[in-house]
Amino acid sequence: MWEDSRYFWVVPCKNHWFHIRKNLFFRHRILLAETDAITPRPAIDTRFTVRCDQCGKEYLYKPSEVLRSEQEPAESFTPHPLFRDNESGSHPAVAGSATQG
Repeated sequence: MWEDSRYFWVVPCKNHWFHIRKNLFFRHRILLAETDAITPRPAIDTRFTVRCDQCGKEYLYKPSEVLRSEQEPAESFTPHPLFRDNESGSHPAVAGSATQG
């Protein structure tokens, strides 16, 4: 059976104590950008900061911590500046860090 799945690049929030109260067995995933099931992770060569949409804390992440997740976005989802598509429709290669505001 075919389903319309939505995939996102995510990082797990590092504020474990805040999120453990909601679910002991599930780490909160911060959405970065929408993707598909087969596209490789964007070429990122530097650490970058991400602010959690639930706890509000900002943490530094390595490119290797970016994961693909199948889930539905929050109503107020805004792509992280590092993962926004440029005019050509592809993901940019990034040399500097960016923050989500």
